[in-house]
Amino acid sequence: MYKSLTKSTLSLLHHSIPLGGVRGRLALVFLLALTSCTETQKEQSMKMNITVLTTQGLEGDLQKGVSAAYAALIDDNLLVAGGCNFPDKLGFEGGKKVFYDEILLFNKTQNQWQTIGKLLEAAAYGASVAIPDGYLWIGGQTATNSLANCYKVQYSKEKALTLTDFPALPEPLDNFAGASVGSKVFVAGGNASGKASNKVFYIDVATDKEWKQLPDFSGDARVQPVLAAIEKDNDTLLYVLGGFFGGDATKTPTMSEKVLAFSLKQQQWHEVALQENPNKEIFSLTGATALAIDNRYIACFGGVNHSLFINTITDLYHLGKDTSLTDEQRKQKNYDYMSHYMTQPIAYYKFNQECYLFDTHTKQWSVLDTQPDFARAGATLVGTPSEFYLIQGELKPGVRSPKTYKLKILSN
Repeated sequence: MYKSLTKSTLSLLHHSIPLGGVRGRLALVFLLALTSCTETQKEQSMKMNITVLTTQGLEGDLQKGVSAAYAALIDDNLLVAGGCNFPDKLGFEGGKKVFYDEILLFNKTQNQWQTIGKLLEAAAYGASVAIPDGYLWIGGQTATNSLANCYKVQYSKEKALTLTDFPALPEPLDNFAGASVGSKVFVAGGNASGKASNKVFYIDVATDKEWKQLPDFSGDARVQPVLAAIEKDNDTLLYVLGGFFGGDATKTPTMSEKVLAFSLKQQQWHEVALQENPNKEIFSLTGATALAIDNRYIACFGGVNHSLFINTITDLYHLGKDTSLTDEQRKQKNYDYMSHYMTQPIAYYKFNQECYLFDTHTKQWSVLDTQPDFARAGATLVGTPSEFYLIQGELKPGVRSPKTYKLKILSN
């Protein structure tokens, strides 16, 4: 409890309240309860303002939307690059996942998207992280390989768009998460050199010339996790949430349900909470996005349904391991399974409509807002609580949305 109190409150506790005797203890209990109520009231006072951007200007198969795009919000200019989709058939039907290289700007004056450049290669599944003088687009995946490349992204109407080489990651990463606070940048999880990973890398763009590897987070590897960084008590704390492990030769698939925190000062990981809603039900943050608020809260948007996703990947894992089947039988059973799973209506998949809010002080979850439009997986989030964007993503497996939402978190 003491950890959640402000310095001024602690000063009152130690200097203004006589702690001996019943009256002192009652006063202490009252003040602690008052502080807790104030914290709860602050969460309840947060409101969300949401507007949808036009899709005008999206051309060709980009009109169908993409997932896992790169993005940046620089001086109120929204950039979106890359991403992937299935423009024709779904994967199990023989459809090909297509990666894109276009870099788009949302032109507010003309109220439409316009192409302003291209990536060096068509890519998706990287991380987009703010730094003091722009953004970093980190790692990712092409149609053929995973990437270690990083680029500093800068944009202004006067100087237009520039992509500058930035120190590469120690190894290729895709389907990982990234976060920053000030000049400190972190990436964690995903696939490292093609293998599901617990690895964490860090760079301070103000002082470092290369990435450093931090201690691995505990537990199973996490593919498609979310990450948030905050500063507290002269320390930087990194939080990893969500993600899944698809299984390997010795371990079956898992969905990560624990919130882990890393102290940059102490160089240690700790388990701090479970991902459970106010009804104490476990929820998934695989494929979600996250936003740090006030160096205290972590707002999480979207993600797949916990039970449906873990049941599906477990079924497919066991199907792949079934030695009683011939290759042809396994192929047919896999097709039959996927033809049912992939062709259900959007509502069947139950992607998270809630914006879950995690309080890093009290270690408690609440629901900030519930909107059908939050029900995405593989969306991209960039910005700050005063203005941020939730960009495209999946409505269901294999089907993207071209819609981008502008959001603001307001305190009454």
